[in-house]
Amino acid sequence: MTTLSFAVAGLHKPDRIVPAVRQLGSRHVGYGVQPHHYQTVGAALLWTLAQGLGSQFTPEVEAAWTAAYTLLADTMQS
Repeated sequence: MTTLSFAVAGLHKPDRIVPAVRQLGSRHVGYGVQPHHYQTVGAALLWTLAQGLGSQFTPEVEAAWTAAYTLLADTMQS
């Protein structure tokens, strides 16, 4: 969660977080993480947010979290 919080806090200045996110992605390769795992994690994240936020998990909130996670996952895999 600390890494996710760091990344989300830095999304307004992606150039500051890209190096750390890429390093995180490199470490994940060493753990055996494969590209399809990112889809599973993204789906689990969105499900968890939907459960936790309830009616506050609007389509706009879902779209924002989807965009944020996609940016992070794509950067980790680059």
